Amino acid sequence: MKTTLANTVRANTAATLADFFRNAGEDVGMIASNTLNFPIVVDGEEGWVEVVVKVPKGTKDEEYDGYGRRTQYAMDCEEKAAKKAKAAEEKAAKIAKKQAKKEKAE
Repeated sequence: MKTTLANTVRANTAATLADFFRNAGEDVGMIASNTLNFPIVVDGEEGWVEVVVKVPKGTKDEEYDGYGRRTQYAMDCEEKAAKKAKAAEEKAAKIAKKQAKKEKAE
C-alpha cells in the first residue's frame, strides 16, 4: 500500500476510534498522528489507555502477513498456557509430596 493511502487509512481509522470512545463517554484526545488516549479509573486506581493505529507495510522482500501474525499469536498463547499449566501441575505435585512427607513424619 502506498504511504499516502496508508496515512489516509490510519487517520480515518484513528478518527473513527476516537468518535467511538467519545460516544462511549471517554475523554479522548490525540497525542500523535496515529495515537489517541483517554484516562481511566479502575478500582480507585487512575491510569491511561493509549490506542495506536498503524498500517504495517512488511519488508522489501515480503508482504505483511496479518493472518499469519494472528496464527502465530494464537500458537504463542497456546504454548504459554501449556507451560503455565505444566508449571502449576509440577508445583501441585511438589506441594503434595511435601505434605505427604510432613504427614508421614508426624
